[in-house]
Amino acid sequence: MKEYIQIGKTKKPFGLTGELKVDIEEAFLEDFLLAKILFLRIKGKPVPYFVEGIQVKGMPLLKLEDVDNKETAVKIGGSDILLREEDIIPEEQRQLEVEETIEFARLKGFMIQDLNLGPIGKIEAIEEFPQQEMAIVSYKEKEIMIPLNERLIEEIDYEQRIVKMDLPEGILKL
Repeated sequence: MKEYIQIGKTKKPFGLTGELKVDIEEAFLEDFLLAKILFLRIKGKPVPYFVEGIQVKGMPLLKLEDVDNKETAVKIGGSDILLREEDIIPEEQRQLEVEETIEFARLKGFMIQDLNLGPIGKIEAIEEFPQQEMAIVSYKEKEIMIPLNERLIEEIDYEQRIVKMDLPEGILKL
């Protein structure tokens, strides 16, 4: 089964030719700009669309093949934009410079491994709170939140898809 990563959302149509305004997560901007095919989540399933054109001056606009009028664009407005996992550019091959901070959204699907306890679980989702971002992980049949804080992260192995952390004692019992 293919893994998909949400990189943004379609918004309202722009003009009459089927162009869509889009909101793309900064961490995935380069992936979006180079994509030849994007997937939109329609009725819960990823549907492929070929990219006809992307304009990024001012507000980003997306033109998809076979979306040639405002009515068709309205139907897919508000959809999640997905890329296949294998279409995400490896970290070492990125050329577009984004902030030097860790982009936690890219860690979805990675395994959290504590230095003392070993594997904790896969990151199922990333939730953004005003103070910090939290990883949602299933641990011992319970959904727990683990703070994604650079002080707790010892290493991120992008190849093995592992986040090695030094978690505070008792955090998994909360």
